[in-house]
Amino acid sequence: MEQKVAKKSKRAAWSVYVFIERQSQGGRTVKRRKRLSESIPDQYVFTKPAETVLHKFLYLNVTKMYKKGGILYIQVGVGKNKEMHIHEVKDVASVQVREHKRDGRIES
Repeated sequence: MEQKVAKKSKRAAWSVYVFIERQSQGGRTVKRRKRLSESIPDQYVFTKPAETVLHKFLYLNVTKMYKKGGILYIQVGVGKNKEMHIHEVKDVASVQVREHKRDGRIES
């Protein structure tokens, strides 16, 4: 019996980790009105100091990735099921890319 061998892919694919750094500040919204018809915009009361939060995004089977106009575009999949993800470049702390082998074997 022969072992099944995966067909060699013609399309390059990657796994991509995107690390986004954002500032968040805890607080609450206060709204005051004197009359019912009067509209006053929200006023924010910040009770905590700003803190930096690191968000991690993992994208598998990435087929295309490019930067245009200060925005990072990541295309996952092809054809009918493809998805497009976008991130602002100024928020991106780092990007880690791993290329998949085209012969279909998984290394561990």
